[in-house]
Formats: sequence, C-alpha cells, structure tokens
Amino acid sequence: MDNQRVAKVLYVIADLLDVQGVAWKPQAYRKAARTVEGLSEDISLLYQKGKLYELEGIGEHIGKKIEELLNTGKLKYYEQLKKKVGIDVEKLNEIPNLGPKRIKMLYEKLKIRNVKELEQAIKKKKLQQLPGFGEEIEKNLGQGIQLIKMKPQRFSREEVVPIVRKMVAILKALPSVERVDVAGSFRRKKETVGDLDILVMSHQPAVVMKAFTSLPGVVKVLAQGPTKSSIRLDNGLQVDLRVVEKKEYGAALLYFTGSKDHNVYLRKIALQKGFTLNEYALTSLKDKRWIAGRTEKEIYQKLGLRYLPPKKRN
Repeated sequence: MDNQRVAKVLYVIADLLDVQGVAWKPQAYRKAARTVEGLSEDISLLYQKGKLYELEGIGEHIGKKIEELLNTGKLKYYEQLKKKVGIDVEKLNEIPNLGPKRIKMLYEKLKIRNVKELEQAIKKKKLQQLPGFGEEIEKNLGQGIQLIKMKPQRFSREEVVPIVRKMVAILKALPSVERVDVAGSFRRKKETVGDLDILVMSHQPAVVMKAFTSLPGVVKVLAQGPTKSSIRLDNGLQVDLRVVEKKEYGAALLYFTGSKDHNVYLRKIALQKGFTLNEYALTSLKDKRWIAGRTEKEIYQKLGLRYLPPKKRN
C-alpha cells in the first residue's frame, strides 16, 4: 500500500470522526495523513526500517493502524467506523467544492449521508437555506455530481489496449528506460479495468516523469513526484506510473499486479516462513536481510510456491 492510499484512509477517518463530533482526534489523523502524504520515501520501506514511529504525528495509536494497513491491506477500525457513521465520505469527497466541513454541515442540518441524498436536496433547493452555502455553491455542487455520473467507472479491455500500446511505445523509446510493464487488472487479463498501473525500470526517473505527464491525451496531472505520478486522460481514464530500481522490479510488479487477495495470501505465506513481503522486496523478518525482489519467479521460488501467471491471480 503506497503513501497516497494510506493518507487517504487517514483523511477519511478524520472526516468520519469530525461528523461524530469527536474532539482532537480528527486533527491528529489529518496531521498523520499530511506527514504520510509528504514523504519522499515510501512508508512501507520506512516501516521495514523501523522508522515509522520517528515520523511527525505518528504515535502508538495511529501507528498501529498504519501497521495493520501495511501488513494486511485493510483496517478493521476504518471499516467499523464507516459502518457506524453510515456516511459515504469517500464518494462525497469526490464532488468538487465539497470538503469535510460542508459534509458535516449537510449531515447535521439535512441528514445527508450520500451522493443520492445530496442530489435530491439540491433539486429541492434545500442547500440555499444553510449558512455558508447559497445558490451559487448549490449550483456548483449539482454540476459536480453530474461530472461524477459522466465519469466511467470501468473501461473495456478493447478500448484500453490501443491506449496502452501507444503509451508503452513512447516510454520504451526513451534511452534511459530498460523495461515497461502495465500491471493491475489489465495484466491479469480482466475484461474491464478501472485504471492503469504502469511500472518502469529506469535510472533517470525525472526524464520518465516528464515524458509520462506529457503523453498525448493527458487533460490533468493529478500528482507528480520523483518516482511516481498520476494523470487523467481525455476519456476519464486514470493512469498511475512508478519508476523502480532493478533490484525492486519483480516485487513491485508482483504487488501492483494483484489481486489484493492474492497479495494478502503471499504475505501470509511469507510471514509463516520468517519473511516479510512488500512492493520493494522479500526480506528476512528477523534481520531485514534482502532475500528476493528482482523477478516475480524469484519471489515465488523463495516462498516455496510454483509461479502463478497473472491471469490466475484473480
């Protein structure tokens, strides 16, 4: 699980606690989320190095939850909180101009819990009566909901394949690039995909990032960093790219290919054998010694498992 995903969970927890009227905890979770979001190094690697609790704003309470996320890909507290509060904060947060404070106001004043209920309230012009909203904001929120509806949730493999071929060809043409793979559900041969995950092996990540964010059809750069960036294409498809080192490439390809359940299964096997597995490497649990990571087959072999083709990892 990468920094952005961990930060997102922490932010949503803060919003859910805010809605409940819990004191000081939301600020603590947001502080931790900002810390994780701003890291130049992946939090999984820092955790493996034993440096998680050295980060600003991460004490035992939040640290244990981050550990659970990194080790299992899930967080029981997060799921329980979502069920208890019953507000779809994640979806509501996707609407432009609707942040945590307004979500809280909508719930407290109108008992709005999801996008559907918000849309109904807008049609009845109920938001105009609330402090800090007004006719203009109500109109903007209505337009934001329509944008979300227009955004396709899944893309057929047929429409994605030509896009993949073009992007891979451009990236492979860069002199500094040694290898390019499209991971995720696309590599697992699923009939539809929600987004694309591209892995690149290169000793010049800055050059790769510049080329990636300038690809044909890019309408928005969602995030750009030293080794990972995200873009949105003109058809609404989100594409994430990561540049990794040769020693890490197999571990990264295995992790980002998924599926989530398969990754959890492999991590359990690794722990049983005295190892820990993440997107960087298979390492010894006792002394953090590097065991494998250059290729997927190498990792399966060290775990005592036969290699499983991506299509069968669903």
